[in-house]
Amino acid sequence: MLQICLCWTIIGYAQNIFPEKFDGCITDSFALESDTITARIQDSHLIDVIVNSLDSKTREKIRGTLSLQIIVDLDGNSCLMSLKNDTNIKTKNLNLKQYIDKELKWENPYEKVAAIVVYRFEKKEVKFKRIGMNAKRGVHELSLN
Repeated sequence: MLQICLCWTIIGYAQNIFPEKFDGCITDSFALESDTITARIQDSHLIDVIVNSLDSKTREKIRGTLSLQIIVDLDGNSCLMSLKNDTNIKTKNLNLKQYIDKELKWENPYEKVAAIVVYRFEKKEVKFKRIGMNAKRGVHELSLN
C-alpha cells in the first residue's frame, strides 16, 4: 500500500498540502474532499491525462509515487497547486503544471474543492487512489465507487 508521509496536522492552517508548490491557482476558498469524492471524473481520464503528459521515454522509465493537490473550480477546471514527487524523474521534466491546468477537466462540482490524487507508477501500469481528510477519520482513502 502506498505510504504518504506528510505533516497533516498543519493542514487546517496551510493551503498547500505538499512541499512543491505552484503559482496561479485562485485559492480564495475551497474545501478538501472529506468522506466522499466531490470532484468527479472518469478513472480512465484521470490516468490518461497524466500518462499522456509524459513523453514516451519518461513513460517507460518512471517508477514511484506522485501525490497531487489539484484545485477543481465550479466549472470543472483544474489547477495544480502542490505535489510531492517520490518518483525517479525530476518534477521539472514532467511538465505537470501546464498539462494538468490545460487538459484535466472534471464534472462540475457543487463546490470548489481540492482533490488529492496519488499515482503509483509501476513497470507496466499506473495505479491511483483518491485521498480524503477530516478531523474524525484523519487522512484516508476515498472509495472510487
